[in-house]
Amino acid sequence: MPVIPNFIERMALFRLNLAPAVMLDFLGALAFRAVASAWRLGVFEALSAGPLTATELARRIGADERGTVALLDALETLGYVKNRHGLYAATAMVAKWLPLLGDGIGFCEMLVERFQDLDESVRRGGPVIDAREWLDRRPDGWREFQAGMVALARITADEIVGKVKLPADARSLLDVGGGHGLYSIKFCQRNPQLSATVFDLPEGLEVTQATIAAEGMGGRVSVQAGDFWIDDFGSGYDVALLFNIIHANLPAKNVELLQKVAGTLGSGGLVVILDQLAGEARGGTSRAFAALMGLNLFNLTGGQAYEFREIAGWLVETGFASPRRIGLLKSPGTSLVVGTRAAAGTSGQAEETSDERTGSGLRQ
Repeated sequence: MPVIPNFIERMALFRLNLAPAVMLDFLGALAFRAVASAWRLGVFEALSAGPLTATELARRIGADERGTVALLDALETLGYVKNRHGLYAATAMVAKWLPLLGDGIGFCEMLVERFQDLDESVRRGGPVIDAREWLDRRPDGWREFQAGMVALARITADEIVGKVKLPADARSLLDVGGGHGLYSIKFCQRNPQLSATVFDLPEGLEVTQATIAAEGMGGRVSVQAGDFWIDDFGSGYDVALLFNIIHANLPAKNVELLQKVAGTLGSGGLVVILDQLAGEARGGTSRAFAALMGLNLFNLTGGQAYEFREIAGWLVETGFASPRRIGLLKSPGTSLVVGTRAAAGTSGQAEETSDERTGSGLRQ
């Protein structure tokens, strides 16, 4: 939970400038580290079965009691646990959201650590180390990465598949760079006639089979290892997903990739893009989230967040009609952009069919 100043503190920090507000960012950094440590130690898992004293919790997680008390005191001030007469319990926020985030907290830690390179990335105009090489060098890099992507998917996947209405005759879906495969699984679960192929690097597919098996979708969701810049996708697909892909590429490469995707689809086929969009977020927290994620993309891959008009232009250029944007309530600043493979000689103007600012969330 963020460190939220009370009224007097807000006056002193923001209105009167009597104290350095930058210290809130410092406290936020420490707070995240404390929560990540609690997750790794098993604090929240232990408390999920019911309230415990600090002594009981320390024994349960195999930790020093004095250190456990210090950690619990910090977690209480942050809103992660509550203390009633010496019994500690997880708050409702923890019970609802941390199981969804799961091991994705480890990936968030990796991204925070990677920000140590930010000054050099800004100086040189790109990442200090290629993202793939960075993950290769870490003992659990790819596993942590996929865990982070799964955590994001758990939060947004149901909303996404609810807002993307596939053609009634859609039978096959291609998930480009689909990694964990959860989005493909969710689309297939919602559309019983659909089967899916998850296309990704071998490293990206390490957890995919386990996810497919856990969801009981082995008969309808398959994997194909390859590099989407080099290897053939095949053809005859009705839907193609490009989720969290375009932000890593310069515009010319995105046009190249969309041309390749268009070749896999017949007339009327859909391409569905999911990504952070520049200039879409409203509200202080949403704007900060979008801006910091854009900075993270630059530091991690040398990429950036693009505006809807840019993406729509690429789609029209590569043969997709009437590109449209669909906002997501559960991920401010992130949107879907959908294009329909046009028949020869046709094109369409871009439009917006949803807006997270109002929560209209219209289906296509």
